[in-house]
Amino acid sequence: MQFRNFLLSALHEADAAVILPELREVSLRRAQLLYEVGDEIDTVYFPSSACLSVLTVLANGDEVETATVGRESAPALLDCATDKRSEERIVTQISGSALALPASVYRSRLLESRSLMALTLLHIRALARQADIGVGCNATHNVEGRLARWLLMTGDRTGSSSFELTQDYMAIMTGVQRTTVSHVAADFKAGGLIDYTRGKLTILNRPALMRRACGCYAAMAQQFESLRGNVAEQATIPMATHLGRARGYGRELSAS
Repeated sequence: MQFRNFLLSALHEADAAVILPELREVSLRRAQLLYEVGDEIDTVYFPSSACLSVLTVLANGDEVETATVGRESAPALLDCATDKRSEERIVTQISGSALALPASVYRSRLLESRSLMALTLLHIRALARQADIGVGCNATHNVEGRLARWLLMTGDRTGSSSFELTQDYMAIMTGVQRTTVSHVAADFKAGGLIDYTRGKLTILNRPALMRRACGCYAAMAQQFESLRGNVAEQATIPMATHLGRARGYGRELSAS
């Protein structure tokens, strides 16, 4: 079964048999708080069209976005896997749909399934790499390149060229003053790259926007596509092979 979310679509047959019956569809509104610092991770959210922002909260209360997660994965996977409380604030950045799963179900299956553990580690690695690139990008590249990169990745993560986004939020995500991001966004709009009105932004000319983005977009997109590649790989493996692998892992775990 194919989902918009890459992680769910890449599940092995045996893992899907355990996880899918426990999923429920939820609608996430913009700025909705999913986890606060210190919260127990009781739910894993797999975005479909929503986009989530992972925020590090500093000692003085300031927030810094350290990661963004959309349909390619799920946030807080490491906290879920290790049964630790959240050390970050996670909010809905772009409103949309997601599938929610009790964290206890995911964690229990991780203890039984090497295939799910391997898939989860691949996602944790890819998300960590994207976060590393984002930190370096924000520290060294100009606002134009950062904003173009961020808009392109948001389109990738939501699977849409149009999404709700204010200039205030663009300023927060790029770490600059609103007046600065307004000037760059106006330049993009005048050049026919984007359009925005009343809190809705549309990417009109993706190739041109890619040319304005810094090189970090290509690096981030590579990590994004690696997770999509897991879905494609799973789709080429017959169901019997899925089941055979699952039984094999079961025997190995029993033996250990």
